[in-house]
This record gives sequence, C-alpha cells and structure tokens, in this order.
Amino acid sequence: MSTTIPPDIQLIRSRHLLEADVSGEIVALDVEKGQCYGMNTVASRVWSLLSKPVSIDEICSELLEEFDVDSSTCREQITALIIDLQAEGLVQASA
Repeated sequence: MSTTIPPDIQLIRSRHLLEADVSGEIVALDVEKGQCYGMNTVASRVWSLLSKPVSIDEICSELLEEFDVDSSTCREQITALIIDLQAEGLVQASA
C-alpha cells in the first residue's frame, strides 16, 4: 500500500456501507465483512466530504476553515486517514 496519494486524484467513499450519525459522529457497517467502524468528529467530516469525488487538497481546504490545524499537519493526518480507509475498502479512487 502506498504511503502517498497524488494531490489531484479524486476520491470517493464506498457505497456498500450502512451508516448512522450518532451524536455527530459516523458509525458505519460493512455488512459484507461484518465490520463496524466508528469515526471521530474529523473523520466523520472527511466521510461527509467523500460523498462526492474530492481530492486531498479539497478536503484539507475545507478542514482548514473548520478546525484549528495547520496545512502540513492537516495534509499528513488526512492522507494517513485516507490510506487507512482505502486499506479497509471504504474509500476508492473515483472512476
């Protein structure tokens, strides 16, 4: 698995998950795997942004407006999150 994601690649969340908002955080269920995922506030916001094709740059641009974080930390942490989500099959490159 790559540890970098090209800045211009468009990402989108997988459509096969069931999800619910629980007190402002997303809980998602992959029925096929029988796996449940809990997302904190930031991950939940990223998940929301991934409802349509979006790049890491676009995600970070939104988060920099909403959270107290610097650009390089945002990019580093969001890239790591996306890589984790990809590894679980929850996010993919948009076709």
